[in-house]
Amino acid sequence: MLSDIDQEMKKHDLNAILVSGESTFGNPELYYVIGAGLARGGIYLKVRLHDPILVVSNIDVGSAKKGRIKNIETYSEYEHEKTLQRYGRNRAQVILYDKVLREHKAKGRIGFYGKVEVSSSLALVESLRRKGHKIVGEKRPTLVDVLRETKDRAEVDRIREVGSRTEKVVERALEVLRNSSVQGTDVLYQGEPLTVGKIKRHIRRFIAEENLVDIEGTIFAAGTGSADPHYRGAESDPIREGEPIVFDIFPQEPGGYCFDTTRTYVVGKPSKEIKSMHETVLEAQLTALDNLREGANAKTVTELVCSIFEKKGYKTQRDVTRGDEEARTHGFIHSLGHGIGLTIGERPNLSVLVDENLKEGHVTSVEPGLYKPGLGGVRIEDIVVIRKNGVENLSKLDKTLEL
Repeated sequence: MLSDIDQEMKKHDLNAILVSGESTFGNPELYYVIGAGLARGGIYLKVRLHDPILVVSNIDVGSAKKGRIKNIETYSEYEHEKTLQRYGRNRAQVILYDKVLREHKAKGRIGFYGKVEVSSSLALVESLRRKGHKIVGEKRPTLVDVLRETKDRAEVDRIREVGSRTEKVVERALEVLRNSSVQGTDVLYQGEPLTVGKIKRHIRRFIAEENLVDIEGTIFAAGTGSADPHYRGAESDPIREGEPIVFDIFPQEPGGYCFDTTRTYVVGKPSKEIKSMHETVLEAQLTALDNLREGANAKTVTELVCSIFEKKGYKTQRDVTRGDEEARTHGFIHSLGHGIGLTIGERPNLSVLVDENLKEGHVTSVEPGLYKPGLGGVRIEDIVVIRKNGVENLSKLDKTLEL
């Protein structure tokens, strides 16, 4: 977490770090170190054992003051406007960064972070190196990756709050399904056949009313399409009685933290095979939840889940690693979980390919699933915080299959 920044800089052999970008939106690294949204971005500089500074546009000072950085400077203090007029954007940018680094005595190895366009970033780094700055790159996980992967209490509280609002969206969507009727195999809502498109329009409205942002599009995969874990569901797909619906929703507070939850539902009576798949997935998830704690190994816990599925005759990730082509589409075909924070794809990763121990403060999904082409899929996902003696489960939704 961010409070460990000086210790982590020492471990990574960095005397300073610089995080920048043209905006904090779509730039989680910059948002993370600043703690506020800046429409025009800025330059964050932290010299080891010194307080960080933030350089922003004059019009973003007010927004910057809402964040965690006390030492705020402006581009104008570095005469950036005059430099722009004289030299143009590209050279002026190099001069600005050079002035900031020299003003704050950023010497030695300097880590360079932030989501920026690769080509222009390379040009900037090369220019700064020619001016004598020792800008260095890092392999993953970078220093910022390591800081972001464990969450403090305030971060967990924000994720929990997004989760509470997310689950309200799910409950409201379920009311649409519960208030529907069945005619033959058709599911009717207000007398009309219910489709994925119709229920997604409700979901989008519910998300907006909870002041959340639908960052990548909700998954509402009905019927055989649910056998593809990332099939979002076509607008015209019908909701059918007895067929599985994988409902995976992962919104974000505006510019901030995310949540991610998945449940599988059936309107009416599920087939014996879907019911059995759901029972097996739930058993696997509960086993994982019982074994996750500080110090637990991500690979070991994932393999426990694989063993449960394999004993029931399903293929798993382990079969994929052995070259089984059918295992790419049948059975447990994805990882057990992924980190949640400012994105839905952070560290840690729970997988048979990740031999790492979990840390106190990791926030991760736990989402085993089973998939059978031609039939459908089942997935159940909770978000948990790793604690010393177990997990704190932030997900409160019921896991009942039948509606």
